[in-house]
Amino acid sequence: MDAESAVLIETAVLSDVEAVGRLFYEDMRDLGVDAKLDELEQVARDVIASTHREPRECLCIVARLEPGADAVGVILANFNWSLKFAGRSLWIEELFVTHEARRHSIGRMLVEELLNYADENGIKGIDLEAYQGNTPASILYRSLGFHRLGRERFYYRMGPREYL
Repeated sequence: MDAESAVLIETAVLSDVEAVGRLFYEDMRDLGVDAKLDELEQVARDVIASTHREPRECLCIVARLEPGADAVGVILANFNWSLKFAGRSLWIEELFVTHEARRHSIGRMLVEELLNYADENGIKGIDLEAYQGNTPASILYRSLGFHRLGRERFYYRMGPREYL
């Protein structure tokens, strides 16, 4: 597969809800997170709708191997206000490419599309986190000019289910 020449990078649309929900679910399953497909399809529906609303709360961009095909990759970024960047910023919440479509620069193309959007829309910076030991992600982000921060991240999950 010559993915670089065939890949389409597009803003997700409502007809992508099931495919994007499956991508979210596959990533959570790979991470050992107890997630439910129907819940992640609802998240996909919400973020795709938000991507097309003004003001935008997030961006959901997909990669597909041909027009009309199901998405094989997704990037989801949320808008934030950042003191570190002194303005609007993006937080990459999700970058996932199916196992079958990996190693064809699809993740890179998705991040580059987000960087182009940020540059064209006055975004001051982009934050993300990658799991320790995820060497391919670390190499990708560093090769695109991202820098490692010396900080520790914490989380608190609201509700009865505690995992991660």
